[in-house]
Amino acid sequence: MDKILISHGRVIDPVRQLDKIADIYIADGRIVAAVDDFKPDVVLNASGCIVVPGLIDYHAHVFYKGTDAGVPVDMIALPNGVTTVVDGGSAGTANYESFYASIVMNSVARVKAFLALSSDGQISMHRPDYYASATCDMSRMEKLFRDYASNLVGIKLKQTRANVSGEGFDAIQCAIRLAEKIGCRINVHVIDPSGPCSQLAAYFREGDIFTHVYHGSGSTILDENRHVLPEIWEAKKRGVIFDACNGKNNFDFEVAEAAIRQNFYPDIISSDITVMTMYKQPAVSLPWLMSKYLAMGMPLQEVIKAVTATPAKHMDMEHEIGTLAPGACGDVAVFKEKDLKCEFLDIRGNCRIGNKLLLPQATIRNGMLVFRQMDFIKI
Repeated sequence: MDKILISHGRVIDPVRQLDKIADIYIADGRIVAAVDDFKPDVVLNASGCIVVPGLIDYHAHVFYKGTDAGVPVDMIALPNGVTTVVDGGSAGTANYESFYASIVMNSVARVKAFLALSSDGQISMHRPDYYASATCDMSRMEKLFRDYASNLVGIKLKQTRANVSGEGFDAIQCAIRLAEKIGCRINVHVIDPSGPCSQLAAYFREGDIFTHVYHGSGSTILDENRHVLPEIWEAKKRGVIFDACNGKNNFDFEVAEAAIRQNFYPDIISSDITVMTMYKQPAVSLPWLMSKYLAMGMPLQEVIKAVTATPAKHMDMEHEIGTLAPGACGDVAVFKEKDLKCEFLDIRGNCRIGNKLLLPQATIRNGMLVFRQMDFIKI
């Protein structure tokens, strides 16, 4: 395995509150401390670039050829500095082991998963997936969490009118009962919810994930005066995680800009990439979405934290990934912050212009150089 030196880059590591010009050393698949006799096989001159922990896309759909929305994980991850992907509930109890065998075990990127409350997961874009206690094989779900504890990170459900069919808050109540028994988090897709967001927020526990926080359909996180609901602020205070999870239909500039003006930033930025948005507007890729939040005024360090340290913590992997501390896995991403006009779109076709793009230069996964831009060679 190559020894790699990444030299002279601007290293941003939110876990250590580090933002300075530094070198990163990798040996035997791990970040190592600097030593005088380090003899690299590969040297990447990162002067003028940003060096960060390998990105974590905390919500994407990568059950490729198992669902009609899934994308090939390495195709969307490695060229974009993403070394870890969490699948957002593409599989349920009926098909998770197929997902594990075909995707998790055959990808260069690290792949973890939320298990859908609905037994067949999100198998098709052409019909709604249904979430209620009646669709859940509870005993098998418990068994899968025992057998695949190292891969499964929580239970995924949708609390959307179209996906609960008049069942009210039955889905989230069922998921919480199971999660407390299993000892895991829940991840809740919230768009056009089956009740007011002010009521729904009360169900979330510390560490649970409120997904699509800036959606604009039905009841949102804003009140009639465009203020963030007090119940949403209270949820944030008690440790509920708010994921900006973009996708095709899940982001509205008017909601996002109103919330951000009130300093309500997302805890996590994820892509929700599917075949509908892979390298296409409005999601494109995780670095594209990171660039969008820079354009909206979110500080660079906070953007990096939302795709590294925070998701790593909520995967219970904060010392393994999401950091460049010595001893951590050798997952690293290098970017240029390029001056470039970017047009960002939302669900309604609204456009905002940004002037900076985080352009991937190199990706290192588990100590292996797996992507490099052809012009990222400095003599």
